Amino acid sequence: MIGFWYIYIAYAFVLTYLILGFIVSFETTAAMSGGKFALKWIKEHFSYEEFYYSVIVFFPMLLLVYFFLEYLPSYIKHEIRCEFNLESLFNDLFNSK
Repeated sequence: MIGFWYIYIAYAFVLTYLILGFIVSFETTAAMSGGKFALKWIKEHFSYEEFYYSVIVFFPMLLLVYFFLEYLPSYIKHEIRCEFNLESLFNDLFNSK
């Protein structure tokens, strides 16, 4: 009986991580490429500290999403759409008044 609940909680944790990770990663990648809706969404839903810790927790997902949405297409088309630069994203989001 304990094994069932252990597996249930483990699956719930993994699925929650995947779902929230993809949401944060897609919005962060869209914001890095200059999406106005993504910038607005991040400002409305996160403070600086919350977004900073979300990026740290979901960093593997962020790299995966950036690879498939930005790096791979730019490698195929030989044009760079956006750079992976979290420092400039944080400056654009939270230092501009």
